[in-house]
Amino acid sequence: MKLIIFAALVAFAAARPQEEIEYVAIIREDSVPIEGANFRHEFEADNGLSQSMVGSADENGAQVMTGSYSFPLPDGSIATFNWVADALGFRVESPLLPVAPVAEHPVPAHAQEQIDFANAQQAAGLAWDQAVHAWI
Repeated sequence: MKLIIFAALVAFAAARPQEEIEYVAIIREDSVPIEGANFRHEFEADNGLSQSMVGSADENGAQVMTGSYSFPLPDGSIATFNWVADALGFRVESPLLPVAPVAEHPVPAHAQEQIDFANAQQAAGLAWDQAVHAWI
């Protein structure tokens, strides 16, 4: 009985649809090895995918990275995204990304109260000390 069940499972697994594997070739790759905060890496694949990134240090020695990536869309156009990662965080730009008008999303009242409170504290000469989590 166990042999019949095992044979049925093997037959079931063998009968599943076989997916054709699509191989992608890297047609161009260029990089500069990491030296401190500095590096560069770029590649392009034969399916239209490409990526580029550069790393460096800002005036304070903090890591800064910039780059872009592109890929073909089903309609044949190319989607490109440019990005920056630095002390201000990660930011990406592309005409394909939605941007909501500010007027449609006003600051909620509870959030505005917190912003006004922080501004009043700063105007009074106080500063937020992250180490002790208090206004000093």
